[in-house]
Amino acid sequence: MSNISRIVKIVEDIIYTPTYTLLGIDYKGRVVYHTLEGGFNSIWVLDPSRGKIRLSEKTVHWPGEVSLNGTRVPFTRDVGAGRETQVIGYIDLVNEKEFVLENMEPVRILGFFDTGSEIAFAGASKERISLFLVKKDSVEELARLDSYAHVSFFDGKVITGSGNLRKNPKSSEIFIYDLSSNELKVVTPREGSVNESPIITTSKKLVFESNAYTGDAKELVVYDLYRDRFEKLVFREKDYSEYKPVEHLFYREFNGKLYVIGKKDGRSKLFVDGRVIETPAGTVLNAYPHGELIYFTYTSLKKPTGIYVYDKGVSREVLVSKLPAEVEESFGDIEFVKIKSFDGVEVPTFIFKTRKPRGAFVVYVHGGPWWETADEWNTRIAPLVALGFNIVAPNFRGSTGYGERFRLMDIGDPGGGDLLDVEAATKWALENKLGEKALIWGYSYGGYMTLWAMFQRPDLYECGVAGAPVADWEEMYELSDAVFKEFINILFDNKRELWKQRSPSTYASNLKKPLAIIQPQNDTRTPLKPVLNLVYKLMESGKTFELHVIPEAGHAITTPDKLAIVMTHASIFLDKCVGK
Repeated sequence: MSNISRIVKIVEDIIYTPTYTLLGIDYKGRVVYHTLEGGFNSIWVLDPSRGKIRLSEKTVHWPGEVSLNGTRVPFTRDVGAGRETQVIGYIDLVNEKEFVLENMEPVRILGFFDTGSEIAFAGASKERISLFLVKKDSVEELARLDSYAHVSFFDGKVITGSGNLRKNPKSSEIFIYDLSSNELKVVTPREGSVNESPIITTSKKLVFESNAYTGDAKELVVYDLYRDRFEKLVFREKDYSEYKPVEHLFYREFNGKLYVIGKKDGRSKLFVDGRVIETPAGTVLNAYPHGELIYFTYTSLKKPTGIYVYDKGVSREVLVSKLPAEVEESFGDIEFVKIKSFDGVEVPTFIFKTRKPRGAFVVYVHGGPWWETADEWNTRIAPLVALGFNIVAPNFRGSTGYGERFRLMDIGDPGGGDLLDVEAATKWALENKLGEKALIWGYSYGGYMTLWAMFQRPDLYECGVAGAPVADWEEMYELSDAVFKEFINILFDNKRELWKQRSPSTYASNLKKPLAIIQPQNDTRTPLKPVLNLVYKLMESGKTFELHVIPEAGHAITTPDKLAIVMTHASIFLDKCVGK
């Protein structure tokens, strides 16, 4: 077998191993989930008598939770060949039929929720961001939001969500839309605080996470809709308070009990009314009860995302894939360390070691920047470990999961302190003999950071792979729709004078080492045009680079074939960079 064939086989072995993510339990008690199994992102149901049944006819862009009455599951469909111009659809779980609102104006959809008869969502066009309601086969625009905001819950009477509603880049507020009065209300427990993802309980109270009382870690807060009063949520059981989560991945009320997934240091735990439910070490993403059972989604850096059930004190597998033996055998230890950066700030970093080391490590830079590398299955990391690379994944300032003070440090300074954090993690890895050569790779904001590092620290990395990168902030802004214009303004704290200064295209002539760029053709978040303009500058400067444009693909990869193409290009390039 040739070296390229070997790489392709490892990549495909990992990419085509299905993952399964729970969407809820339907009215019949069946597990509803989404997966890339079968060739595209789709919604399935696990029927006790018939087994796995795919319900969506075509690619689903974003799947939603099973509706409140258990009879539907909503989704969005990209009708723009990857451009993320989406329409709303749903699966009728009673008749197992798909329905799509094909006549609605396509928009970028920013959160949606289904009661079983109506769907509320936020959507962004080129000019505006609005709140919408789907009734039967029609869509009504309810109100203008014109801020970076999303819908998180809808009970049939009130739509709620959160976003940058006060136009303060370092805060977010809760919005409440009352369908009976058509009134849009914005609330916050403290001006300037971060408040996100409200749900509505059966007692008509909002529960959301907020740093209003800590200034840092996000606690659960209750807002009484009738009394206009906020208070911290306190459980009688002490497991939750003793765990002291920094943020929350999930919280829902079922049968009068609050199911909460708290998170810190890249891992999570499940609690029911404050009592911990023992699950495997790693990350629990969501949980839905049925009778005495609790179904949940679980994942780790070594374990593909799958569905489990907690039954009488024991967790067992429901839908879980097994990796090929050759891949599993290549996975070594996982370590979590905190590395001191230039100013003493600690950078939480995951180290994923290979059992087949070849003298090099890859610095993997996550996207976002308001995201993180956690102890979760990651198909942008796993193939590289299987190919013999140690992985160093720093959660630079701006990452989620480590408190709001840490996350907000990146606002107004993208490409500043975050680059120095990545540099500190790279130097730490070299000093600790994780490899003699440092390589760098990332996608989206991670692609930006890869370009930025290759141009700003041209002697530090042997080579780099930038996936779907930001090449020029000014040009990206001009090409963006309303929501990504808001995103850029927030990220830069409205400091437009920094756009050119922090754009990789400004420094193309600095490149010294080989660079690969992998760019989806129809990406509307980090568009192709600025990347092509960067490529022209690299050509004019006589630089060594590769450019791979993925046809008919957008920023969000929704088929295993497209994902395999991205990872094959990245893996072959990094392998070639290290050599034998």
